[in-house]
Amino acid sequence: MKTYLLVFDDGNGDELDRRGFVDTLDENAEMMELDAHVCFLRSQLSVSELSNRFLRFAGSRLFYIADVSSSEFAGRMPGVYWDFIKGKSLASAAE
Repeated sequence: MKTYLLVFDDGNGDELDRRGFVDTLDENAEMMELDAHVCFLRSQLSVSELSNRFLRFAGSRLFYIADVSSSEFAGRMPGVYWDFIKGKSLASAAE
């Protein structure tokens, strides 16, 4: 699985159905929200496939998806975020 960064704006102000979006992805896809406009995704789909699927939910929102699987990273975040970025499943991160 690859890890992606998804960033989007408010668009027309309608609520974004994030769960509905994730449910359209591959079976083991996961999403971790950082805030209302920034999420990490884990999926086997390509950037273009994710973009095409997000278009159905985006409405008038501008958005950006980047593969960050092989990017270097550092910072101060709770452990669950680091587990997600490093590829551990959310279930094991909660244990």
